[in-house]
Amino acid sequence: MAESGLTVRIDAALAERLRARAEAAGLSVEAYALDILRRDVDPPGVKDAEARWDEAPARVPSGNGFGEDDEAYADELDRICQETLRTGGVPWEKVEARLRTLGKPR
Repeated sequence: MAESGLTVRIDAALAERLRARAEAAGLSVEAYALDILRRDVDPPGVKDAEARWDEAPARVPSGNGFGEDDEAYADELDRICQETLRTGGVPWEKVEARLRTLGKPR
């Protein structure tokens, strides 16, 4: 790694796909690759969800992240799964009908 940055080497097939996408986007290969990397490394909301490479580690929520007791949460999930296995769950036709009307006034 040079002091001023990082050089990345990729194989010819990947380079060609990168060139084609950069051209379609109207960007140079370098600008397109940097845009992809920036969006992956610094996605919107990254400070809220995870640590960036140049900052302190993010706070990891304790437990399951829902503010509930781990054991009680696991018991509830087990109960739901057992009930679904016992009853066969909701028939697909009912789910499909509900999805078709999702967001529409009833």
